[in-house]
Amino acid sequence: MENRIGFGRRLGAYLLDFLFIAGLAFIFSNLMNDFFQNFVDVSEEEYDQVSKIYGNFTDIILTMTISSSMVSFLYNLIEGFMGYTVGKLILGIQVGNQDGTFASQNQLMIRFGIKNMGTIIGLIGIALSIKWIGTVGSVFGFVILIGCFFVLADAKLAFHDMLAKTAVFRKNELKPANSVE
Repeated sequence: MENRIGFGRRLGAYLLDFLFIAGLAFIFSNLMNDFFQNFVDVSEEEYDQVSKIYGNFTDIILTMTISSSMVSFLYNLIEGFMGYTVGKLILGIQVGNQDGTFASQNQLMIRFGIKNMGTIIGLIGIALSIKWIGTVGSVFGFVILIGCFFVLADAKLAFHDMLAKTAVFRKNELKPANSVE
């Protein structure tokens, strides 16, 4: 338990990942601008309301919102397969089992699903053009965000770690499952 990574290093990895995602989303939204404008089913009234707030930047805001959700989902899927994101890799940390062994692919994907539940539900809402599904996704996302602060406790486990039975360790301290002491 004392080897688990706490809030500071995890926040650092998150901030690095945020920068990567923002950059990728910016590039992606510029490449896919026309597609997103045709894909988004926004009524004229809703578009006018958003235009009152953002003016000439309305199209950019709409495409950035969609592209950042999609890029974030795909980017964080790396963690579901590898146990780390680019930010975690740079800071030398990785997701493992709570006992300090490497996590199975199944556990990593469960953790990914729980951690990104808000984004997944939000993307489903966008794809189906059902606004209340997006609201449900936002609520789930908020619960997971609050659950991230559980890392400040002695166990150093976020809510999604508790549910998936995972924890974050220094990458070089994880051991194979059969070598637990």
